[in-house]
Amino acid sequence: MGKEETEKNRASFERNDGSYIKANREYLGLTSGQLIEGLCAKSMISHIESGNRGAGWLLQESLLQRGRVADEAYENYLDNEDYAEWRMQGEILDYLDMCDRNQMEAALERYADRYGLEKVLFVGLDFRQNAYDMEENAKESVTTRLRRQFYLGMLGMCRKLAGGRSEERMGIFRAALRQSMPEIDCELLQDRILSAREINLILEYAGCFPLAGAQRQYMAVKGYLENTPMEDDVKVLNYPKVLLLLCQTLQKKERKEAGEYAEIIQLCDLGIGLLRKVKRKYYLLELLEAKKIAIEQLEELNAKNMGGKEAFQGMLAENEKWIEIFSDLCGRFGVEHGQLSDAYLYYGQERRNAGDIIRTRRKMLKMTQKELCERVGCNLDTLRDLEKKRHGTSSFYLQEMCAVLGLPPLRSRTELVTANPKARELEKEIRYAANDGKFQKNLEQLEELKGMIDMTNRMNRQWVLRTEGMARHELGLMDDTEYEEMVKQALECTLPMSILEYPDEKECYLTNSEMECIYHYSLLVCRKNAKEAYERMKVVFRQEEELEAEGIQKRHIRTYELYMGYKAVLLCEIGEYEAAKQYAKKVIRLCLRTGRINILDGALYIWMRSNVKIQKKEAEPQKASYDWRKDLECCLALSRFCQNRTGEQFYDEVLAVNKIRVALEAKD
Repeated sequence: MGKEETEKNRASFERNDGSYIKANREYLGLTSGQLIEGLCAKSMISHIESGNRGAGWLLQESLLQRGRVADEAYENYLDNEDYAEWRMQGEILDYLDMCDRNQMEAALERYADRYGLEKVLFVGLDFRQNAYDMEENAKESVTTRLRRQFYLGMLGMCRKLAGGRSEERMGIFRAALRQSMPEIDCELLQDRILSAREINLILEYAGCFPLAGAQRQYMAVKGYLENTPMEDDVKVLNYPKVLLLLCQTLQKKERKEAGEYAEIIQLCDLGIGLLRKVKRKYYLLELLEAKKIAIEQLEELNAKNMGGKEAFQGMLAENEKWIEIFSDLCGRFGVEHGQLSDAYLYYGQERRNAGDIIRTRRKMLKMTQKELCERVGCNLDTLRDLEKKRHGTSSFYLQEMCAVLGLPPLRSRTELVTANPKARELEKEIRYAANDGKFQKNLEQLEELKGMIDMTNRMNRQWVLRTEGMARHELGLMDDTEYEEMVKQALECTLPMSILEYPDEKECYLTNSEMECIYHYSLLVCRKNAKEAYERMKVVFRQEEELEAEGIQKRHIRTYELYMGYKAVLLCEIGEYEAAKQYAKKVIRLCLRTGRINILDGALYIWMRSNVKIQKKEAEPQKASYDWRKDLECCLALSRFCQNRTGEQFYDEVLAVNKIRVALEAKD
């Protein structure tokens, strides 16, 4: 690589480093001042957006969240120090998720010690007002304040688990908010741009107030979420919680009118409706229980106002059905029934260690360190230090290495490589249309998308080829052989097909897009030979199992649930029923724990099928021990709850076929 080419690439990198943050901000109609209020100086965001400097991972995360980009919508490669911090935060979140207060306190102390954060053990913690004057060269860096915000937020949660006094928690949560919100006034929320985590801190802070004060602030947050344009997958992170908190404030009133019971029901329905739409379970059981109580109390108070007793009974029966289904699943699979923590706000953060990724990928492609350095234009010591994690390297060289190794840019969405928010919106619409079986619409949208993105980029070509192939195949415009060839072509944009034969004992790293290609290829192969399909997926399964071995599968939840669910499917198809059952159980438990129920019905179906197959092999007296009808009906109900018409139709058909079979067996 010559000097001229290197300089050209460097200039391109510098322009693109902050380009998505800027493009997304402008797409939302925000000023830079609105986006960074309380975070950093205008001069800093100007440098970030122009490419003169990079944003640290904590600031980058905050800017993207304020820009209403969901965590799982992008992935990031971190240097060794940043990755270590991400892992430390993950450990704290795991203890929060388990409600293990003692371990959480110890992990928080380790975090505070490592990053020089003061211990917070007193009430009413506050900081000097001038500490937040960003334009006057604040004494503390934005990284320090964001670290402290995380620390204080988690400490407040820890105190909440311990049943600490509201005054103490109020001081801690207020201090956490002050790290990025110099002024905390819920009446001014509409004028601010806030992340989902900042909103959650506001809710926790508000919960420390007396009832009337808490209610006013909850209403302000509800109004903010309803009136601020944001996608449902971002809104759902806070909306069910604030609706539940409002319900609870209304339920605590000593004397309630019929209108207040009706209001509780309406609030619950708003939250349940959004959860059904985005296929999540955050605070679902709590909302269902609150609705049940309100229905019963309203029926007792004044049934006529809601259409008579029959209307109440119908509403109550429907509500109790969902309570029974989700409570039963949680009980059977050993998962807590309710929402014990807000750790889900941090799930889906796909972060990787840059040194590990570069080393692994280079070896996969059988490239020596010398060869990679020659193509990138860096010296050998730079790469050796990176791979051995002695210290990091410049973002520019990392960017160049990623390009050579067929990896997405350092700060990239998991699908397309583009800074154009309109292209990203269209990409999401295409995926949604595919899920709904609208493949003709897919083809029309893809033609539009091609004009918005750089089709010379290998990752973009890969995504377009895979998506277009699936649409054409589903429409009957392409046979299996042609589709298979197109999927292979898509994968080979970044990796050779020989990667499917990569030895089990070797380290491996695949991007999300590459795993999608292999997955679709395996689906085709499965039609002919399930064993071969399983073999083709081994390289993907191994990568996801490595996440589990490291204990970070929750923070890579999108890929883990999909591919481990598919592993259960294939194991069932090849007759490995006990193994299929165990993997299905893992996915079910994780879905319930993380509040993601989009594939819960499929995992339960494989659990059911595996049990049926195992039961057939057992002795005659044990054949009646497992009631498959209950689980099959549960699969159908879950599909209906998630408004999955395809799944609903499938389970209806399976139930009908099995009813006929059971009837014939009884006749015999």
